[in-house]
Amino acid sequence: MAIVAAVDDSERAAHVLKEAETLANDLNEELHALHVFERSELVDVLEKEVEGQDLTENWEVQQVAEDIVSRALPDAERADPTVAVRVGDPGSEIASYAAENDIRYVVVGGRQRSPTGKALFGSVTQAVIFDSPVPVVNVALE
Repeated sequence: MAIVAAVDDSERAAHVLKEAETLANDLNEELHALHVFERSELVDVLEKEVEGQDLTENWEVQQVAEDIVSRALPDAERADPTVAVRVGDPGSEIASYAAENDIRYVVVGGRQRSPTGKALFGSVTQAVIFDSPVPVVNVALE
C-alpha cells in the first residue's frame, strides 16, 4: 500500500508532502506525490497540440510535475517519492488514482473558505473527501 500526497504548485504543497511523508514513515508505507493538471494548464506546459498521445506519458508534462514535487521536497526527509501525474478534474483524478493504485490514505491541503465561497466555488478537497475510496487526511492551511 502507499500514502499519496496530492500536491499543487503552491506553498501548501510542502506542508501536504511533509504530512504525507510523516504518515508513510509511521505506517511503513510507500510515498507517492500526485499532481493533476487541468487541461487549461497544458497550454502553458506543452505550448503545442498533442493528438493521440496519453498526456500523462508526455515527457514535458512529467518533468513539470516532478519539478513541482521537488520544490516541495527540501523540508522532507525522504527524497524519492513516486511522482505521478494526471490530466483532468483534480478531485476526480485524485480519487481515481487512489482507487487504481492500492492507496491507504490520500493527503490533501485544504483552505478555509467562507460559506459563500463554499456555495459558489467547487473545492478539490471537498470533491476528494466525497469521492475517495480511501480515508482522506486534510492538512488544514490558513
